[in-house]
Amino acid sequence: MTDLLRPSPFIDLAAVEAWDAWFRWREQADLRDFSIEDTWRRVATALASVEAGGEIATWRMRFTDAFAAWRLLPDECLLADAGTGRTECRNGTLHASVNAAAFVSAGQAAGATIDLVALGDCAALAVRALDNAALLAGIASPCLRIGMLGVADALALLDLRYDSEPGRAQAAAMAKALAEGCLRGNIALAAERGVCGCGAGASLARAGRRVLPEELLRDAARRGVRHAQLTAITSQPRLALLANNVADAVDPLWGMDHAHVIAASDGHRTLRSSGYALNILHAWGREPGAAPTPARPSWMAQIAMRAALQPWMDEPIDYPLLATDPLDDSQRLEARKLAATYGLGEPAWRDEVAPQPL
Repeated sequence: MTDLLRPSPFIDLAAVEAWDAWFRWREQADLRDFSIEDTWRRVATALASVEAGGEIATWRMRFTDAFAAWRLLPDECLLADAGTGRTECRNGTLHASVNAAAFVSAGQAAGATIDLVALGDCAALAVRALDNAALLAGIASPCLRIGMLGVADALALLDLRYDSEPGRAQAAAMAKALAEGCLRGNIALAAERGVCGCGAGASLARAGRRVLPEELLRDAARRGVRHAQLTAITSQPRLALLANNVADAVDPLWGMDHAHVIAASDGHRTLRSSGYALNILHAWGREPGAAPTPARPSWMAQIAMRAALQPWMDEPIDYPLLATDPLDDSQRLEARKLAATYGLGEPAWRDEVAPQPL
C-alpha cells in the first residue's frame, strides 16, 4: 500500500516512547507496526473502509496525510485498536484532537504564520473520521468531541505570550477556525448520511450566535447537521505526548527539560524533553523570547485563555487547571467565580510539580 503522502518523523524521544508504549500494534511478542507510518496506515485504512467503494482510497489518503503531518490525532482507542481486529470503541464517546502547532509555518527564523484555513479543513476531516469510527463500531448515537492541543506551542512559535491579549486573540482565532470547520463537516455529513440523534435545533441556534460566515449558517439551516454537539476542549495528555510532545489541550508550555513518566507494560520510563515548540525554536536558531514566559503562567492566565476559547466550544472547558503555586481558599473562590462568569466548568486542580505516570 502506497497511500502515505509524506514521511512522519519523530522529533522528540518522549513521543517515540509514547507510541511504542501505548499505540504500537503488537500480537504478543510479534511487532505488527514497524514504524509510526504503519500505525497511520492501519488506522486510516480502517476508518476509510466504511466509505463508498469508489471513495475508499481517497479518504484513506486524506486521513493518512493528516495523521502523518501530526495535524489530526484520533481517539486513543482508535490509535491502539483500529485495524487490529480488537474492539475499537468501548463506549459511545470518541475524541479527536487538532494539533494547532502543526499549522504554524516551520523552517524559518522569523515571521512564522499559522494557516487557519487548513486548520478548519482538518477539523471538518476530524468530524468525518469520528463519524466513520462510530459507523465501524455500530454506535447508533455516538458522542463525538473534537478539540485542540498544542495551542501554547503554536503561540510560542508565533512569538506570542500565552498570558497576553494578543496571545488570547490568536488562540480564539484558532478556536473559531475549529468551530467553523466542524460545522462545515457536520453539514456535509448530514446531507450525505442524515441526522444522527436529536438536538439539531439547539446546535443550529448555538451556531447562529457565533460569528460564522452567513453562507455557512444558511447552509446549516437548509441542510441540517448530523451531530448536535462537536467542539470540546478536553485533556488528552497521551495524544499530546505522541504529537512530538506538544502542550496538552490549552495548557501552557512545560518549560525547559521537563520530565515525562510513561507507564508501559514493562514498567515506567522517565524521559526529559523541552517539548515541541522549544525544540523547533532551537532548530530555527531562536532562543525563547517573548513567547514562553520564564515561569509557567498562573491559574488566572489559564482561566483567561480558556475564557477566550469557550465561546467556540459546545461544552464547558472543565479539565483540571495546573496549580503552579499553592492556592488559599480565597483564590479558589475567586477561580470559581471567574469560571462561572465565563461559562467554564467548576475549577479543578492538578499538581504537576512531580511528574505523574501517563
